[in-house]
Amino acid sequence: MKKKAKVLSGILAASLVMTGLVGCSSGGDKKEGAAPAPKEGEKITLRVGGWSSSPEEQAILDAQIAEFKKQNPNIDVKFEPVVGDYLQKLQPMIASKTEPDIFYLDAYAAPEFMDKGVTEPIDEYIKKLNVNLGDYEDAAIKAFQWKGKTYGLPKDYNTLALFYNKEMFEKAGLKPPTNWTELKAAAKKLTKDGVTGFSMSAELPRYQPFLVQAGGSVIDGDKPTLNKTENAAAIDFIYGDMMKKEKIAAIPKTLGVDWSGDAFANKKAAMVVEGAWLIPHLAKKSPDLKYGIVELPVKEGGKPSNMIFTVAYALSKNSKTKDAAVKLMTFLTGKEGQKFVVEKGLALPTIKELGKEFSIKYPDRTPFVKGASYAVPFQYGTVGVKLVDAGNKAAEAVVLGAKPDAKAALEEAQGKMPK
Repeated sequence: MKKKAKVLSGILAASLVMTGLVGCSSGGDKKEGAAPAPKEGEKITLRVGGWSSSPEEQAILDAQIAEFKKQNPNIDVKFEPVVGDYLQKLQPMIASKTEPDIFYLDAYAAPEFMDKGVTEPIDEYIKKLNVNLGDYEDAAIKAFQWKGKTYGLPKDYNTLALFYNKEMFEKAGLKPPTNWTELKAAAKKLTKDGVTGFSMSAELPRYQPFLVQAGGSVIDGDKPTLNKTENAAAIDFIYGDMMKKEKIAAIPKTLGVDWSGDAFANKKAAMVVEGAWLIPHLAKKSPDLKYGIVELPVKEGGKPSNMIFTVAYALSKNSKTKDAAVKLMTFLTGKEGQKFVVEKGLALPTIKELGKEFSIKYPDRTPFVKGASYAVPFQYGTVGVKLVDAGNKAAEAVVLGAKPDAKAALEEAQGKMPK
């Protein structure tokens, strides 16, 4: 799950999702000419929809499906990857009731699907299979619950952590920062010889954990709270003080790259905030780079916070094999299926028990597992597109000097929100 490209992919695509979908998937309508539900014991085929993944991710899914088919010889499973804009291509399939039985649903786009009834609640199905939702990471499950119902099971997840260049830290006699004061001091000492101490993009899903640490929030229920007084502290600290004033930190573009992962790989930044998706990127682009990973520095007096980026398998309302589809879904996301996720280490398993196994197998990645316990989903109800866009522009306005401070930038951002 390479989130660098995908973290904000829903921002543009999700705005298209519900255009034409409302009322297209009522579930009770039977499509003319549709095949009847299979009889008990009859061999059936399940279709699984998802975006085109890396060869490594595909290998995990292939292994999961092979094991499921071995245990369920009467069920065939076909994965149907979508190349290009996933949500845009999924939309006409849902409208024509030809979507796969289960399909990937990103947490960011999920509220639109759940609110408009595009997907089927799965509570009754998983109850029959004795699935305990408490086995999953809380934030990952919460992302797919809406008005008391559950609409999907998370297949894996990622959180954020601080990556730091070990050689630069050792040379400077520094230890990884644990709070804001230490983060700023380290960035100041490491900014020299063409290296910037800290790099982070001007994006809400990067700075939000710092904002929450300061007592802020971006949404309360379905009401945006971008102009909450406490929110200004994080933006002023990172984008105002560290970047604009002291120039000991920078957004990726200032360093000549598209994202902070490349700034870190190219040794242009000593510290960055990213998810575990950065690990395979570094292995390919900078295999000799020595780095460490720690939990995000926490504001003095504040509580730790993080973001959880996750994708679920959602159930089609039009599936004629719902019981079998949910059986597959629970296998892929359950203990047996998630063991394949642990083995490869590309993303983190959503089953809490297996998170412990993941930490044992990959002890250096433990900060990501710990972060899940105090994370919130990358999700903002049905106003997500506008909220994230406004939040991003607020941070950009401060670092680029378009606004004098975060308070002014956030007031403007709040003004763009639905009343």
